[in-house]
Amino acid sequence: MVALVTAAVAGNSWAQGARTLDLAPQPLAEALQGLAGQTGIQILFDAAELQSARSRGLQGSLTPEAALQKLLQDTDFVFHSTAPGSYVIQRRSRSGNVLPEVLVHGQRLRAETEGSGTYAAAAATVASKVALTPREISQSVSVLTRQQMDDQGMVTMVDALQQVTGVNVIANDTTQSQYLSRGFTLGVMQDGVPSYSGLTAVHQFDLALYDRVEVLRGPAGILQGTSEPGGVVNLVKKRPRDTFAAAVTASTGSWNNNRVEGDITAPLNAERSLRGRLVVSDEDRQYYYDRARTNKWLAFGALEYDLSPATTLSLSFAAQDSRSKAPSSGLPKYKDGNFLKVDRSTNVVPDWVVYSYYTEETSASVEHRFANKWVAKASYSHRTQNSFSKDAWPSSGVNRATGTVDAYNRSQYTSDDRRDGLDAFINGPFDLFGRTHNLLLGVNAEVYNSRSKSGSASTVANVSLADAASLPEPSFTYTSGSESERAQSGVYSQLRLSLADPVTLVLGGRATNFKAKSRNVSPSTQSAWRDGAQANNQFTPYGGLIVDVTRQISLYGSYADIFVPQTQLKADGNALDPRVGKQYEVGSKGEFFDGRLNASLAFFNIRDKNRAYRDPAYPAASTPYYLNAGEIESKGWEAEVSGSPMAGLELMAGYTRLETRYLSDRTLQGKEYSIQSPRDSLKLWANYRFNQDSLRGLNLGLGTIVSSGAGSSRGNRNVETQGGYAVVNALVGYQIDKNYSVSLAANNLFDRNYYATVGTFTAYNFYGEPRNLMLTFRARY
Repeated sequence: MVALVTAAVAGNSWAQGARTLDLAPQPLAEALQGLAGQTGIQILFDAAELQSARSRGLQGSLTPEAALQKLLQDTDFVFHSTAPGSYVIQRRSRSGNVLPEVLVHGQRLRAETEGSGTYAAAAATVASKVALTPREISQSVSVLTRQQMDDQGMVTMVDALQQVTGVNVIANDTTQSQYLSRGFTLGVMQDGVPSYSGLTAVHQFDLALYDRVEVLRGPAGILQGTSEPGGVVNLVKKRPRDTFAAAVTASTGSWNNNRVEGDITAPLNAERSLRGRLVVSDEDRQYYYDRARTNKWLAFGALEYDLSPATTLSLSFAAQDSRSKAPSSGLPKYKDGNFLKVDRSTNVVPDWVVYSYYTEETSASVEHRFANKWVAKASYSHRTQNSFSKDAWPSSGVNRATGTVDAYNRSQYTSDDRRDGLDAFINGPFDLFGRTHNLLLGVNAEVYNSRSKSGSASTVANVSLADAASLPEPSFTYTSGSESERAQSGVYSQLRLSLADPVTLVLGGRATNFKAKSRNVSPSTQSAWRDGAQANNQFTPYGGLIVDVTRQISLYGSYADIFVPQTQLKADGNALDPRVGKQYEVGSKGEFFDGRLNASLAFFNIRDKNRAYRDPAYPAASTPYYLNAGEIESKGWEAEVSGSPMAGLELMAGYTRLETRYLSDRTLQGKEYSIQSPRDSLKLWANYRFNQDSLRGLNLGLGTIVSSGAGSSRGNRNVETQGGYAVVNALVGYQIDKNYSVSLAANNLFDRNYYATVGTFTAYNFYGEPRNLMLTFRARY
């Protein structure tokens, strides 16, 4: 008789959170027993079947399911969940398919990546509010997992998005950047709550508080409302866990780049129904350009409470303070439009220039899971950001002969921004015509208010760049003030119809109301509110078709659009109709090696229609009139692979080919539209962890970012452009034991000298970072 062995440890409780694990290569049965002992889970298997099977072992912080997946990698066995904290091990059938599941009480698909130990996300919420596998999403989606962020030492939003397929990062200054996809700016959602114009040119929280970064490329109007057609980024925060875990990370690097980070989570009562998490970080760093320095701290606290077994209340608060001294807005150019011939360390602002930001966010959500697998969730977010700047910048290009600019401008600015966002939805399955389908219904709204004031001092004429650091600091007086408010609300739905076992039809739509207004406030003479862009019940449709051609591969096609209200006037005195971005996308997605590797290929075509086009019937009008006649095309293709193609190796690779052009424009027809976006880009990162006895604990990482040439980020077609370049990054790390690890990263390994961002005659020309090193020590408990 075959004996069934239960591997468990008496007295241990089941835990879904990540644990620090250390299992040497050994017989599989022994490894499973060791995993049960270290995690408290229960594993049921046939000892006779596993008699000749071996495991490669594992190290690191992993969830039980991620650990099981790694232990069973390259074996003939798979696992199934039979209940929370209980698993059964089964042999794979000879056909390569998994045997029918037994005793399985299906659990909801989870999108959290923390503790997964992989770059292959099992699911994402950016396209449907609830977790869907990548193959269930009929648009291009990338997910940057917590494991990849940790492996590459990512700290800022720039670090994250410059590694995402198809995303072009353009620096505005030391503190914030622009983010483009398919030639257009990206929108943003915070844990699924839309945030109008909240990503590009906005100072962002550091990555320490996020579990993952989800990016959907192409129009995302069904959930987002009004935005550009480039896509949307969903920033998903870490959650409290029901088991104790703690981590401390300390790093030091080139240009006195020093940082420490702490993260602790634990249950707060015996029943584990109340859970908490605290994340803090502190950073003091300088840069490759002279005199610039940033001091920044972050604090994040979160609580989760199970009001009942089916209802969970979540609360969180985050605060970040950042102050940058002598921050760079890039170099100017010579007056002939060519790049300066200066050292990469050159900084052309005086020491008294400062940018500071203080950001707070309070969020709350309640989720109820019905017995019939329906889910209802309501989320609220309140964010404030107070910013202050004293600035100085050239008013002209540089005289090549004298090294001077005509003048320097000097100004002071402060603003108080407030965002209040709400999102509520209900989602679940229903049966019709003998098949099971899915319906999502939701509503969201946001009000974004910004109040600012500014003042300027007299310009300083004929300034030598060599003397810019000593430019005198004036006494500023605020002379003007303004306030703007943008309110958006909408109802949305998404229907997923199972037409046949391999065929899913996705239909959706959204009705949006949008209103913008502005006014003058003190110290300006206060004025009445002035109406700006508006839209009433603007309908945004969506459609997609997914066909599973095999168990591993799907084909899909989709239509999506989005709208952008406009303020320019037509000859009849009415505002132009909104711009509408329409996208057609077809592609294929696959998941291989039991879901450890995701792959995708997409072809897309976007038409941005109804753009403002100067009305030729009124060429001399003092107030120009416009027609809804402008049109832009963006087309291309993308390919991406993420995950583990072999034991020990995790990789992310993405290639993008992009072409943009004006189809209809008074002066630019036929010319390239997004000159700041490279036509070709390749992003690659791979990390290999050795499991062999002699090299056990060692990991090596290698990656590259390759980009074809790009033009001015501000659309200036009369300045020198940057040619193509490739930058290589590398990493060597060592897992000292199950708790401690150390790594050394080298960025721009071969010290390539290039311009990462091309700007104008006066600013925004940024060198890419020279070669730099970062030494990181991590402790996990």
